[in-house]
Amino acid sequence: MLRWITLSSFLFWFIWYWKGGKEILADIQNSLHSSTSSLDTILLITISLCSVGIVGTGVLASLRLLPIVLSQNVAITFIGMLLSVSGIMGMFYCRLHLGRFWTAETDVANDHQVVDTGPYRFARHPIYTFAIMMYIGLSMVFLWLWNVVLAGIVIVAYILKARDEDRYLEQNLAGYQEYKQRVHYYLLPGLW
Repeated sequence: MLRWITLSSFLFWFIWYWKGGKEILADIQNSLHSSTSSLDTILLITISLCSVGIVGTGVLASLRLLPIVLSQNVAITFIGMLLSVSGIMGMFYCRLHLGRFWTAETDVANDHQVVDTGPYRFARHPIYTFAIMMYIGLSMVFLWLWNVVLAGIVIVAYILKARDEDRYLEQNLAGYQEYKQRVHYYLLPGLW
Protein backbone atom coordinates (compact mmCIF):
# COMPACT_ATOMS: atom_id res chain seq x y z
CA MET A 1 0.00 0.00 0.00
CA LEU A 2 2.81 2.44 0.89
CA ARG A 3 4.48 1.80 -2.44
CA TRP A 4 1.27 2.53 -4.33
CA ILE A 5 0.79 5.77 -2.37
CA THR A 6 4.34 6.77 -3.29
CA LEU A 7 3.88 5.87 -6.96
CA SER A 8 0.53 7.69 -7.08
CA SER A 9 2.13 10.79 -5.57
CA PHE A 10 4.95 10.62 -8.09
CA LEU A 11 2.47 10.18 -10.94
CA PHE A 12 0.49 13.20 -9.69
CA TRP A 13 3.73 15.21 -9.55
CA PHE A 14 4.79 14.03 -13.01
CA ILE A 15 1.43 14.95 -14.57
CA TRP A 16 0.90 18.32 -12.87
CA TYR A 17 4.46 19.51 -12.39
CA TRP A 18 5.90 18.30 -15.69
CA LYS A 19 2.66 18.14 -17.73
CA GLY A 20 3.19 14.43 -18.25
CA GLY A 21 6.78 14.89 -19.38
CA LYS A 22 6.10 17.48 -22.08
CA GLU A 23 7.52 20.32 -20.02
CA ILE A 24 10.78 18.60 -19.12
CA LEU A 25 11.31 17.66 -22.78
CA ALA A 26 10.68 21.28 -23.78
CA ASP A 27 13.03 22.51 -21.04
CA ILE A 28 15.77 20.14 -22.20
CA GLN A 29 15.25 21.30 -25.78
CA ASN A 30 15.35 24.96 -24.66
CA SER A 31 18.56 24.36 -22.74
CA LEU A 32 20.13 22.86 -25.87
CA HIS A 33 19.49 26.10 -27.74
CA SER A 34 20.17 28.60 -24.95
CA SER A 35 23.30 30.41 -23.83
CA THR A 36 23.50 28.46 -20.56
CA SER A 37 26.23 25.96 -19.92
CA SER A 38 26.11 22.55 -21.55
CA LEU A 39 26.45 21.14 -18.03
CA ASP A 40 22.87 22.28 -17.32
CA THR A 41 21.57 20.27 -20.29
CA ILE A 42 23.59 17.20 -19.29
CA LEU A 43 22.28 17.43 -15.72
CA LEU A 44 18.65 17.78 -16.84
CA ILE A 45 19.02 14.71 -19.06
CA THR A 46 20.79 12.76 -16.29
CA ILE A 47 18.10 13.58 -13.73
CA SER A 48 15.37 12.64 -16.21
CA LEU A 49 16.96 9.29 -17.10
CA CYS A 50 17.58 8.41 -13.46
CA SER A 51 13.95 9.29 -12.69
CA VAL A 52 12.76 6.87 -15.36
CA GLY A 53 14.98 4.16 -13.86
CA ILE A 54 13.82 4.67 -10.29
CA VAL A 55 10.14 4.91 -11.17
CA GLY A 56 10.37 2.02 -13.62
CA THR A 57 11.84 -0.11 -10.86
CA GLY A 58 9.10 1.10 -8.54
CA VAL A 59 6.36 0.13 -10.98
CA LEU A 60 7.89 -3.31 -11.56
CA ALA A 61 8.31 -3.85 -7.81
CA SER A 62 4.74 -2.73 -7.09
CA LEU A 63 3.45 -5.17 -9.69
CA ARG A 64 5.63 -7.83 -8.02
CA LEU A 65 7.61 -8.34 -11.21
CA LEU A 66 10.83 -7.29 -9.48
CA PRO A 67 11.76 -8.19 -5.92
CA ILE A 68 12.94 -5.42 -3.62
CA VAL A 69 16.07 -7.17 -2.48
CA LEU A 70 17.58 -4.87 0.15
CA SER A 71 14.69 -4.56 2.59
CA GLN A 72 11.04 -5.21 3.11
CA ASN A 73 11.06 -3.17 6.33
CA VAL A 74 7.75 -1.33 6.73
CA ALA A 75 9.31 1.45 8.82
CA ILE A 76 11.88 2.26 6.10
CA THR A 77 9.17 2.14 3.45
CA PHE A 78 6.94 4.45 5.52
CA ILE A 79 9.74 6.97 6.13
CA GLY A 80 10.59 6.85 2.42
CA MET A 81 6.97 7.49 1.50
CA LEU A 82 6.85 10.48 3.88
CA LEU A 83 10.09 11.90 2.44
CA SER A 84 8.87 11.39 -1.11
CA VAL A 85 5.45 12.98 -0.55
CA SER A 86 6.96 15.84 1.49
CA GLY A 87 9.52 16.45 -1.24
CA ILE A 88 6.79 16.59 -3.87
CA MET A 89 4.74 19.03 -1.80
CA GLY A 90 7.84 21.17 -1.17
CA MET A 91 8.65 21.31 -4.89
CA PHE A 92 5.11 22.45 -5.68
CA TYR A 93 5.36 25.12 -2.96
CA CYS A 94 8.71 26.40 -4.25
CA ARG A 95 7.52 26.39 -7.85
CA LEU A 96 4.35 28.29 -6.97
CA HIS A 97 6.45 30.73 -4.97
CA LEU A 98 8.74 31.37 -7.97
CA GLY A 99 5.72 31.85 -10.20
CA ARG A 100 6.49 32.88 -13.75
CA PHE A 101 10.25 32.90 -13.04
CA TRP A 102 10.37 29.09 -12.70
CA THR A 103 12.06 27.05 -15.41
CA ALA A 104 13.82 23.70 -15.21
CA GLU A 105 16.64 24.88 -17.41
CA THR A 106 18.84 27.67 -16.14
CA ASP A 107 17.54 30.82 -17.77
CA VAL A 108 16.66 34.44 -17.00
CA ALA A 109 13.62 36.23 -18.43
CA ASN A 110 13.87 39.84 -19.63
CA ASP A 111 12.03 41.12 -16.54
CA HIS A 112 13.46 38.51 -14.17
CA GLN A 113 13.82 39.46 -10.51
CA VAL A 114 15.49 37.79 -7.55
CA VAL A 115 12.97 35.90 -5.42
CA ASP A 116 14.13 36.12 -1.82
CA THR A 117 10.96 35.39 0.11
CA GLY A 118 9.34 32.19 1.36
CA PRO A 119 11.71 29.21 1.23
CA TYR A 120 14.17 31.34 -0.78
CA ARG A 121 14.91 33.32 2.41
CA PHE A 122 16.72 30.27 3.81
CA ALA A 123 18.40 28.63 0.80
CA ARG A 124 19.01 29.71 -2.77
CA HIS A 125 17.80 26.46 -4.34
CA PRO A 126 15.18 24.95 -1.99
CA ILE A 127 13.34 23.35 -4.91
CA TYR A 128 16.40 21.13 -5.39
CA THR A 129 16.43 20.33 -1.68
CA PHE A 130 12.88 19.04 -1.94
CA ALA A 131 13.68 17.16 -5.15
CA ILE A 132 16.57 15.43 -3.38
CA MET A 133 14.24 14.59 -0.51
CA MET A 134 11.80 13.00 -2.97
CA TYR A 135 14.50 10.90 -4.62
CA ILE A 136 15.89 9.72 -1.28
CA GLY A 137 12.33 8.76 -0.32
CA LEU A 138 11.77 6.91 -3.60
CA SER A 139 14.98 4.94 -3.15
CA MET A 140 13.90 4.00 0.40
CA VAL A 141 10.44 2.89 -0.72
CA PHE A 142 11.89 0.86 -3.57
CA LEU A 143 15.07 -0.14 -1.76
CA TRP A 144 16.99 -1.83 -4.49
CA LEU A 145 20.72 -1.34 -5.10
CA TRP A 146 20.13 0.12 -8.56
CA ASN A 147 17.74 2.75 -7.12
CA VAL A 148 20.23 3.73 -4.42
CA VAL A 149 22.87 4.27 -7.13
CA LEU A 150 20.43 6.25 -9.31
CA ALA A 151 19.31 8.38 -6.35
CA GLY A 152 22.98 9.07 -5.56
CA ILE A 153 23.53 10.21 -9.15
CA VAL A 154 20.48 12.49 -8.91
CA ILE A 155 21.74 14.01 -5.65
CA VAL A 156 25.14 14.76 -7.20
CA ALA A 157 23.39 16.15 -10.30
CA TYR A 158 21.28 18.54 -8.21
CA ILE A 159 24.33 19.70 -6.25
CA LEU A 160 26.18 20.39 -9.51
CA LYS A 161 23.07 22.06 -10.96
CA ALA A 162 22.78 24.37 -7.93
CA ARG A 163 26.41 25.44 -8.27
CA ASP A 164 26.17 25.89 -12.04
CA GLU A 165 22.92 27.84 -11.74
CA ASP A 166 24.42 30.04 -9.05
CA ARG A 167 27.33 31.00 -11.35
CA TYR A 168 24.94 31.74 -14.21
CA LEU A 169 22.56 33.84 -12.09
CA GLU A 170 25.41 35.78 -10.53
CA GLN A 171 26.56 36.79 -14.01
CA ASN A 172 23.13 37.36 -15.59
CA LEU A 173 20.63 38.43 -12.92
CA ALA A 174 20.77 41.89 -11.38
CA GLY A 175 20.77 41.72 -7.59
CA TYR A 176 21.82 38.07 -7.36
CA GLN A 177 25.24 38.85 -5.86
CA GLU A 178 23.56 40.80 -3.05
CA TYR A 179 21.10 37.93 -2.59
CA LYS A 180 24.03 35.48 -2.21
CA GLN A 181 25.46 37.72 0.51
CA ARG A 182 22.15 37.59 2.41
CA VAL A 183 21.37 33.90 1.79
CA HIS A 184 24.56 31.92 2.23
CA TYR A 185 23.30 28.40 1.62
CA TYR A 186 22.69 26.52 -1.62
CA LEU A 187 20.41 23.75 -0.36
CA LEU A 188 20.44 23.26 3.40
CA PRO A 189 20.37 26.22 5.81
CA GLY A 190 23.21 25.90 8.29
CA LEU A 191 25.01 23.21 6.26
CA TRP A 192 25.53 24.01 2.59
